[in-house]
Amino acid sequence: MLEKGTSYFSVRDPQRVEDDLDRFRESGLNAVLHTFSERDRRHYRETMADIVDASHERGFTVYLNPWSVGRVFGGEALSEFIGTHPESCQVLSTGDRLPAACFNDPDFREYMREWIADAAAVGADVLFWDEPHWYIPEWFDEEFPDGAWTCRCERCQKLYREEYDERMPATRTDRIDEFREASLLSFLEEMMGHTARYGLENAVCLLPLEDPDHGLRDWEQLAATDHLDVLATDPYWAIHDEESPEFVASATETVVSLSEQYDLTSQIWIQGFRLDDAPETIADVRNATRAAIDGGVDSVFLWGYDGCRSISDIACEDPEAVWNAYLEELSVE
Repeated sequence: MLEKGTSYFSVRDPQRVEDDLDRFRESGLNAVLHTFSERDRRHYRETMADIVDASHERGFTVYLNPWSVGRVFGGEALSEFIGTHPESCQVLSTGDRLPAACFNDPDFREYMREWIADAAAVGADVLFWDEPHWYIPEWFDEEFPDGAWTCRCERCQKLYREEYDERMPATRTDRIDEFREASLLSFLEEMMGHTARYGLENAVCLLPLEDPDHGLRDWEQLAATDHLDVLATDPYWAIHDEESPEFVASATETVVSLSEQYDLTSQIWIQGFRLDDAPETIADVRNATRAAIDGGVDSVFLWGYDGCRSISDIACEDPEAVWNAYLEELSVE
């Protein structure tokens, strides 16, 4: 059976959440991703447990994601960790410190292990590692100096020397890209192994660009790891200036093929934010959803519920039309 889901965020009034969950179920959805930010972890843990319980009572599979935790995952949340742990942040090759945690930093890894423990206590079924990435300046309307890259903190330099028996250069090389990818994969493997010890499943959503600036070039490295259960990507066509449904169909083919090879669940995310209200744009949502389903994917989600109307910075111009287009296409299997 096709898993049909949506992301859900911001609302922390359990009564309002239950109303939304009821209409999600009535619309045919059977899975929900609840964001679990640093703020949620600090102030809303019991509330989140109630929300997860309400989701389970309605038959939903429940995903939790580290929403912008450490600013190394996707999301529109702030990170307290990087403010209280500046020594754990990434360092640009120029020596400047960046507002994002380093995947190799031991304090950040310990923080994430604690996040996993709390997510498990809240009652999640699946932990969703959402768009793990080294700092991407254009996401924050910034630019790196020419040739600059991250991370060249003391910890990364030490690990690089241990791996390659040479000093980490200040200029970017193929070995630097190899080291960055290996570090990201090492982080994910450790976190997924820790998650599995709590009896939870792991989903990793890779950015749909197979290059060293956006995660991993070789997705098979991730697919072959021991504790991955769901391989996902989010081919948001309008963000990447691509055509829907071609971009979605190509991404679907990749995750379905790797998932079949490694006995994983395949998952595709449909764009439901920052879309205009043109009729052809609404048709793009339908066509993208159809491309994922026809491509044989096991799970389809939308980011996010109600066309993200509750976040003005990313809300669709006609959020209701986007939301309904997604739901209506899901109903035609």
